[in-house]
Amino acid sequence: MKLWLLALVLAGAGLRFYYATESRPLKRDEQYRFQEIANHLEQGDGFKIGAHPTAQAMPLWPWLVSKLPDPRLAAALLSTAAILLACWLASILAGPRVAFVVAALMAFDLDQARLGGTILTEPLFTVLLLSFACFWALRATWFAAIFLALAVLTRAEALLIPFALAACTREWKRPLLVAGVVLAALAPWAWRNKERLDAFVPLTTVGGVTLHAAWNEGEMDLPFRKRGQGRSLHFPTAQELAAAGEVAPDRQHRGDAIRFLKDHPGEALKSLLAKAMVLLTPVQRKGTSITYALAILAAWWAVFRARATTRTMLRFAFPFLIVVTLVGLAFLAIPRYRAPYHPFVFLVAASLFHRGSPSTA
Repeated sequence: MKLWLLALVLAGAGLRFYYATESRPLKRDEQYRFQEIANHLEQGDGFKIGAHPTAQAMPLWPWLVSKLPDPRLAAALLSTAAILLACWLASILAGPRVAFVVAALMAFDLDQARLGGTILTEPLFTVLLLSFACFWALRATWFAAIFLALAVLTRAEALLIPFALAACTREWKRPLLVAGVVLAALAPWAWRNKERLDAFVPLTTVGGVTLHAAWNEGEMDLPFRKRGQGRSLHFPTAQELAAAGEVAPDRQHRGDAIRFLKDHPGEALKSLLAKAMVLLTPVQRKGTSITYALAILAAWWAVFRARATTRTMLRFAFPFLIVVTLVGLAFLAIPRYRAPYHPFVFLVAASLFHRGSPSTA
């Protein structure tokens, strides 16, 4: 089993490093958000895009990019580490057989492999999310809290996880402790934004932009399967947002999205159903990894069979799946945003292969 696991990790690493070493330009949101902020940090100018202070990205990943000699290779390494962490989490919860299946799904998940060849936040966020999950399963709450705080400083939606855990498990003490650590970690970033942007911005200044990308009149002209994925509007560039002051445009975009929801409830419902389909069924948008489509089918079959191990895995994974579902339904249901949560779908799918008594972690 150990040799097979090593082979899977090496295969997964090969895919990720292939994408990381491809000769291709950076994507726009890499070049003009993370990379440009990193360039300013490296020069000692602080978090800026152009000449303007910015809060378009949470601070941890741009700071790391500014320190790394080759961020793409680092992302590929992080994405490879996620295979091992998902395997460790599965072994904690259900033993080596399930851990092996999860490692196989992680290794050949092309959504994650492709992201491992970018300088987007997903590889780091996946590692931090899985690290939190492993320590949470081991009941090492302080370690879990530290990793979730780092995850929130990478991608804002992780702030929902302690509250999802409390709601789903009806355990309040540990989630509240984690939430306290997370909020303490966020405080310096929120204070910096208040000082530099002259507005209270606890997270980022692109939440409204992303919300509007999902909910706008252009969505009504799209085919059902393409709705809610940011295809109908031109995203403002990072430079355009920074030059306009960021806070006011973001609030304007948020208001436009809310007005669309109020004025077109029927069309909004169609978009909601389209996004639910991409998040929760094997029917995926073009270009999405077949691995996830098969895994979500297996996960639903495992839930239908209602075995003891599946119940254990689902009980553990459910808060994380609730968060990604809420984020996908409210904002954009796209593979990039969903990919860090794939391991939790894989846990449920892999429970089909379990033999013996489940863990109670």
